[in-house]
Amino acid sequence: MKQPRININWYIICDVISAALTWLFFYFLRTVIYHYNFSIPPGFYLGGVLYISGWLSLHFLSGAYESIYHKSAINEFLRTTIVCLIGCLGLLFFFILKNPHGDNMNYYQEFYSLLFPVFFCTLLLRLLFLRRARNQLKNNKVHFNILLIGSGKNASQFFDSFISTNANTGYRITSFLSINTHTNTRLPKTIKKYNGLDAIDSIIDKDTIEEVIITVEKNERDTLTTILRQLSDKDVNIKITADAVDIISGAVQTSNVTGMPLIDVHSGLLPSWQKNIKRFMDISIAAISLFLLLPLLFYTALRTRLSSKGPVFFLQQRLGFKGKPFNIIKFRSMVQNAEQNGPMLSSSNDPRITLWGKTMRKWRLDELPQLWNIIKGDMSLVGPRPERKFYCDQIVEQRPEYKYLLKVKPGLTSWGMVKFGYASSVSEMIQRMPYDIMYIENISVVLDIRILLQTIRIVLSGNGK
Repeated sequence: MKQPRININWYIICDVISAALTWLFFYFLRTVIYHYNFSIPPGFYLGGVLYISGWLSLHFLSGAYESIYHKSAINEFLRTTIVCLIGCLGLLFFFILKNPHGDNMNYYQEFYSLLFPVFFCTLLLRLLFLRRARNQLKNNKVHFNILLIGSGKNASQFFDSFISTNANTGYRITSFLSINTHTNTRLPKTIKKYNGLDAIDSIIDKDTIEEVIITVEKNERDTLTTILRQLSDKDVNIKITADAVDIISGAVQTSNVTGMPLIDVHSGLLPSWQKNIKRFMDISIAAISLFLLLPLLFYTALRTRLSSKGPVFFLQQRLGFKGKPFNIIKFRSMVQNAEQNGPMLSSSNDPRITLWGKTMRKWRLDELPQLWNIIKGDMSLVGPRPERKFYCDQIVEQRPEYKYLLKVKPGLTSWGMVKFGYASSVSEMIQRMPYDIMYIENISVVLDIRILLQTIRIVLSGNGK
């Protein structure tokens, strides 16, 4: 049954409405401060567009546009307060620097005439949506299915604690997967019971699972590693039950929506604000690069068209974030129908590569159309290079930990590309894999910038292949 969940786009629409209203109200209050008649100046509409865009960008970077059902009113109050202060202070200093005066008292009056309206208007609309979301959870109109994985004893104990602390959270344990050979538990009959870790994929799809809670003992590290590896390409939130040592060491997230002491296994790896900054960088740099490189893109497209028969662009299906397939876009560097006998990796002396294709690969011009993949959200600027399912399956058979690379979006460049380069065989892909796993374990915006700078150096040196 389809649930009436509140789409986060309504949050964005409310922020646009709040910004538009406060922009108009701000101009009206300025007429009061400076004692002149209210009128619409020539730059009013352009300023309004920039003003609204600025607020949306700040809210996005703060992590405001996450799922409404995972928010708390207190956190939303604090987030809105901080963002409104930062935005209004930025405007204050902009006006002071643009039109400096000896007495800036009027600017401070403008600051407060903007801060209070934008804060109260934004917060009020958000709290209305949060209240509606809470009512939906309380009335069981919206719920989230949980798959519990563990032994019978641990699962029964966890279920008892879960029921006593999760009355109105919307979370339901609907399925149980036993890591033992039997499912002898005290769990209710309404909960579906399964055996064998190989069934994880089908359970998640069939039972519409959104949360997975693992209740294995800490001494069962091999089992835990196997479970996490199998879940690495699944679009679910993963949590592990905590013991006293985990709580003392600070591994448990106090913001856990289930109210239980659980360790969050973050699928995104980056904190929300860094994840949003990374996405903001992706869109900004890709859009600016496409605009600045437009003459080069037209020249490359023309040379590709004239170099040999076939289309200018080459589309190929690759595996992206969480194993979801997407079409990667490149300038065609090989002859037409280069893989008519099946998937084949290229090498530096591959006869299928055209003369112009070799030049493009040397300077990596064939990769430039992937900037559009980045804007679409299929890829990021930095991340493990995406591969075809045909080769991913071969690698996973030899090195199952390869699935960890699907925990992040694939990238235009990567730590593996910088340190190892292109891989022309499955064995070379496996050799490059440790660099990409190292990137995932140490992922940060600063590391992305370092990799981008290293990539620019390599591209300018013409060492591509």
